[in-house]
Amino acid sequence: MKASWRFLVGVVFLAGFLISGLIGTSTSMTFVWPGYALLGLAGVLSIVALFRDVAFTLPRWTTLVSFASIGYLLIRAGESEVSYFAREDASLIVACFLTYALFLSLFSTIQWRGRFMLGFAVLTIVNLVFAGLQAGFDSSLWIFPGYERTYPDKVGGLFNHPDHFAGFMAAMTPLWLCLSVFSRSGNRIRIAWAALGVVCASTVILVGSGPAVLAMVAGLGVSSIAVAGLVWKKLDSKLRFSIFAGVGGIALIALAAMLIAGGPLSRQIDQSILTKDNGASVPAMWDAGVEQIKRSPFLGTGSRSSYYYSRLYRSEKLSSEVPDPEFIHNEYLQLLADYGIMGLGLALAVLVLHCMSGLRFVRAYAGFGAFGGISLPRSDHLGMTLGALSVLAAIGTLSFFDFVMHLPVFALAVAVLLGILAAPDPMAAALVKEEDSLIPGGSLMLANRAGAFACGLALAFFGVIYARSEFYLEMARLTFEGDNRNFQQFRYLKAARGYDPMNPYAYSLSAHAQVAGITSEMPRPARIHALEQADQYFSKARELYPQDVHSAVGHAAVLDELGRKSRARQRLVDASEWAPLYGNLMIAEAEHHLRHGEVTDAEEAYRKALHASAFVDRDAAVRGINTISEWKLIAQTNGIEWQESGPGHEPESPDRRSLPSAKVEEREVAAEAIPETEEYSSESE
Repeated sequence: MKASWRFLVGVVFLAGFLISGLIGTSTSMTFVWPGYALLGLAGVLSIVALFRDVAFTLPRWTTLVSFASIGYLLIRAGESEVSYFAREDASLIVACFLTYALFLSLFSTIQWRGRFMLGFAVLTIVNLVFAGLQAGFDSSLWIFPGYERTYPDKVGGLFNHPDHFAGFMAAMTPLWLCLSVFSRSGNRIRIAWAALGVVCASTVILVGSGPAVLAMVAGLGVSSIAVAGLVWKKLDSKLRFSIFAGVGGIALIALAAMLIAGGPLSRQIDQSILTKDNGASVPAMWDAGVEQIKRSPFLGTGSRSSYYYSRLYRSEKLSSEVPDPEFIHNEYLQLLADYGIMGLGLALAVLVLHCMSGLRFVRAYAGFGAFGGISLPRSDHLGMTLGALSVLAAIGTLSFFDFVMHLPVFALAVAVLLGILAAPDPMAAALVKEEDSLIPGGSLMLANRAGAFACGLALAFFGVIYARSEFYLEMARLTFEGDNRNFQQFRYLKAARGYDPMNPYAYSLSAHAQVAGITSEMPRPARIHALEQADQYFSKARELYPQDVHSAVGHAAVLDELGRKSRARQRLVDASEWAPLYGNLMIAEAEHHLRHGEVTDAEEAYRKALHASAFVDRDAAVRGINTISEWKLIAQTNGIEWQESGPGHEPESPDRRSLPSAKVEEREVAAEAIPETEEYSSESE
């Protein structure tokens, strides 16, 4: 490959990585597709490098297990029950493999790897700048004007959640410090790396995220142990004994302090690490994940199926103020639940093999240099390798308490770090090149490059399509929220459905838009037509996403308006099976009974909704109960028997009269207009 073409591919790749990292800071797919498309373009352009000679070969088992892991995850994603969710996982997996493959193929010199470190620095600095502006001027500031993060009153950089921002800063801290200690660059650059590391560490402490602090300690601990291993053989016996005694004494003091302060310490851990800002209990979400795992322990239940199994197995210990958890908040349990023992085993094997490759490279430096001192070897490759090991330790720790590997910025960063560990020093003599005149770099490198090209084609193609689909859906959502009778939204929705006919949310929003367009002056035939159209859209959304319980609320109301009582009731019954603790479904059930004069059942549903464990609307439940009480009083005053007849409600005398109708004042036909989900906005947990 000519140097100019390689430079072009490298620049496009870096640009795609940076854009994906800057806007891929939440689980929403609304904004990340353009970055994926740019990464895909770099993969397509890399075809010119298919037979370019290289000075190293890829480690056999590390590469083969990586291929097997990617293949298995993609196959399981293809078998997912909800294709929209499978697409989210599959696109992230493909983007990670493309990043890994292109990094190994293009960034094989220290100069290019140094440029990638600058890319990491840009991601870090931009987030720090935004965090500073949020702290000093406007806490709701974000990269896209008009959008707010989930916690706009807290500092979070470009991240949707402050814990994710703090976690990223914590993970990056040991990388900058390792580059500062081991880099062969000039003093100014090394001081800059050290300063960036100190700023990141200070930010983590100021934000006060418990998991982030723990992750930073883990990352710094790994780098400290590695540094100690590099100088240990060079120390005399007296110094070794002093260090050993000092470390042992500190450990004993720490153990004693933990035993003395065991109670307060456990409460502090529970409050700072195991409880989210919104009151969500992390162990309670783990419980739901464990129940999900039991359904299919070996193969898992499917890509991102925790979106709906978290509703089915939601723990009553979880605060009613907590919305859909969607993720298990533990990546190891998440992999086990979604992809089974096979998925978790392959992922851990990939991680272990890459870390072993990096550790072998670090150990080779232990015997270098003069003895009798504590001087450290200076090597950019060594600094990057130790930094990669430390960052992976930090992210691995963070993954016990959050879903960071489902955020593109974390996942793509890990892909690059694994690429560094796969070939710590591509020019090292320890990496023996296989002589093969027909296949430069060996068959594994050829497969790696071919996979990068194939993934690039897929990401470039689908990235453009889904970027347009998400754009039109987002415009429709904004138009609907601004004026739900604006007919411009129908044009946006039609375009969104055309570009992505498998998106259930496009059909749900289309149904809500149809209902919102109904007015009191509308002729009955036109009203019926709009309701029929809404029913079709809701039915299509259900076909694509059967477990969407929020869509069921609006669908049941539409079916009731069309006089299809049995279908409406069955829709709510099916939804309640997936979310037995959800108050919005109980309210919808109560309204359904009221529409048909089933007062006793409605009252029972309202009272049940008062004590719901999730999505509880006590005001609506109280209003419903009060309405029923007023009806009873009016009926008794006028000598009307209010109890309805029917199964379980047999009349006591032939003179009993039934309540002729039941209406709820100011009730929207489709109940809640739009359930808040991360697919409709930039917000996520």
